[in-house]
Amino acid sequence: TKESAKMVTVSVIAFSFLLTTALSAPVKVNEDSMTLFHGEDFHIMLPAGASEVTFRNRSSPRSADVVLMRGRNVVNNRAKHQLSHLIIDAVGEGDEGVYTVKNPDKPEDVRRITLVVRDCSNEQIIKYGDNYHISLLGVTPPITLEYRPIAVEANQTSRPALVLLTSTGMSREGYQGRISVNDRYVTLSAVTGADEGSYTVRDAKGDIQRKVCLNVREHQNFETLPYGKRLKINLILNSSLVHLYYTPDSDPTSHLLLDKGEFTSARTELGLEDRLSMEGSLVFLDQVKVADAGQFKITDILGFTVSSIHLEVQPYKLESLYVAIIALLGLLVFLLLVCLLSCLIKVKKRAKRAAALEKIAQKAGKEDEGEAFREVVKNITKLSEESKHSQADNTEKSQSTEVDIKV
Repeated sequence: TKESAKMVTVSVIAFSFLLTTALSAPVKVNEDSMTLFHGEDFHIMLPAGASEVTFRNRSSPRSADVVLMRGRNVVNNRAKHQLSHLIIDAVGEGDEGVYTVKNPDKPEDVRRITLVVRDCSNEQIIKYGDNYHISLLGVTPPITLEYRPIAVEANQTSRPALVLLTSTGMSREGYQGRISVNDRYVTLSAVTGADEGSYTVRDAKGDIQRKVCLNVREHQNFETLPYGKRLKINLILNSSLVHLYYTPDSDPTSHLLLDKGEFTSARTELGLEDRLSMEGSLVFLDQVKVADAGQFKITDILGFTVSSIHLEVQPYKLESLYVAIIALLGLLVFLLLVCLLSCLIKVKKRAKRAAALEKIAQKAGKEDEGEAFREVVKNITKLSEESKHSQADNTEKSQSTEVDIKV
C-alpha cells in the first residue's frame, strides 16, 4: 500500500509539473483597438497561410466565441474574405467586441482587436482628399459651423466644440480657404484623417439644425496584374507630404520605400532599384513579378492612411501569338514526318520488287525464255508506272507544303 501511495504521489507531481509547464508556455498577444462609425467596413489583416478568427460580443462577454474563419474558409456569413483581409461589412452595435486572430502555424502569436462602433444620427463617408458637403436646406443663414474631433464621442455635447466658421464668416486658423458656404451647402475641401469627427451647424439664432459625422476613409485599390506589367501608384498628395510603405505577402515586415519625396535604402535592399521610379505624384513599379505581391500603403505626415494598394501578380503566360506560332510549327513538323514515312514505305516496296525481278531474271535462262521475258517486262512496266505516280504525289505534296509555308 505504501508503494501504491508513493506511485500515486509521483504521478500527481508529474502531472502537475506537465500542466504547469503547458500553462506557463509563453504566448505573445498583440492587443489593438479600432473605432469605426456605424456602417463602415472593418478590415482585419490576416497572417499568411491558414488563420482562425473568432469574435466575442461586447454586450454578452460570457457567451461563447463566434468563429468567423477557420483555416482558409469563412464559416460565418457576417464576414467575407478578400485577398489578405477578412472584411466585416457595414459594422453596427452588434459587431462591437473583441476579434481574435490566431495563426495555427505559430500558436504563440495571437492578435486581439477591440472594435468600438460609434453611433451617429447622420454620417458621411468621404475618401481621403475629397470634399465634404453638409446640406443647408431649411437652415436660416448666417450659419455657425462647430467641430468635435473623433477622439470626442459625437454625443458628448457637454464638451466644448471648436468653432470652425463664425456667423460673421470668419474661419478658424488652419481652415482658411478650406471652408466655403453657398445657399445649398457648407463645404470642407480636401479632407484628411485629421478632419474626422462630429460637425454641428447652427442657424442665425444659434439653434442646432444639423449634427453630422465625417468618416474619412482611405482609398482601397485591389490590383491584379499579369506578369511583367507595370503597377501605377497614385500618391494623391504631393510626394513631399507622404510616406510610402511596402509589405510583401512573403514577409509581414513593413518597409519604408518613400520618405517625403525621397526613396530610401529599402528600394535597393529589396532589389527594386531598377524597377521603382517616380514621376510627380505617381510611383511606378515596372516588370512586376509574382514575388512583388503585397500591400503598398501611403500615409500623410501625420500618420493617417491616404491609400492602400493590394497587389496580386498572375503567373507568367506565353502570349497567344507565340502559342499560335508554336502550334503551327508543330503541325508542320508532323506533316513533314508523315511525308517522310510515306516515302520510306514506298522506297522499301520498290526495293522488294527489284529484288523479285532480279530473281526472275536469274531464272530466265533455266526456264522458258519467252515466258520469263514477258514476266520481266510486265513487272518492269508496273514498277516504272508506280515510280511515276510516286514522284507525282511527292511533287504535289511538296507544292502544297510550300504554299502552306508561304501563307
